[in-house]
Amino acid sequence: MKRGLGILGFVISIISILFAVLVPVLGLILGVIGLIFCIIQLKKEKTGLAIAGLVIGIIAILIVIINFILALTIYNWANNFLNSLK
Repeated sequence: MKRGLGILGFVISIISILFAVLVPVLGLILGVIGLIFCIIQLKKEKTGLAIAGLVIGIIAILIVIINFILALTIYNWANNFLNSLK
């Protein structure tokens, strides 16, 4: 099975996109795992699914980072708003 890791990395990366929005911590973990599998596959043999999985995994990690920044911004804004009401 020459392309198994590329396919596995691709599938895990796609799943990580879903979890990046719903459960960011799990999305981050799955994104990193997908990246690792895709990188291993690319070192053995360059396949289209490994490249696609690598890109999707990076996008999933970026979504998690954006969600984290957005959550901190909203929390800070809400905290400042509630403090201004006192």
